[in-house]
Amino acid sequence: MNKTKLTKQQRTALEEARELFSAWRETRAGRTRIPDDLWKATADLFHTWGISVNTIARSLRLNYSTLKTKIIDKPPAAIKSIDAASMFIELAPPQVCTDNVIEMENQSGLKMRMCFRGRADPAVIRLARYFLENQP
Repeated sequence: MNKTKLTKQQRTALEEARELFSAWRETRAGRTRIPDDLWKATADLFHTWGISVNTIARSLRLNYSTLKTKIIDKPPAAIKSIDAASMFIELAPPQVCTDNVIEMENQSGLKMRMCFRGRADPAVIRLARYFLENQP
């Protein structure tokens, strides 16, 4: 298996988090929940330092699944504050229909049926608007 070694800064950050968890474990009463500031420290290890979830979970003696849901499924506050308009959204291309039929009836009772293949040409849409809006 190809394991990447941690840099000195990553090891230092991980050791600081390990000390925080050790101090909390020594002073906690019973089975209390892990405080939010400790979860934030683990999220920083992942988002800022790029340490894998598995490495963090092993080093800090945390449940991998719980850790993953806490730090990956909930992005850090910096990511949440990004303007929604500046985000890129990829959309799947529309599926091309082979046969299309449009049937219309205007207010005077005239009926129109259009059949075409593929996408509707803008001229077809203009023709439909003309038919529905203009009365003979």
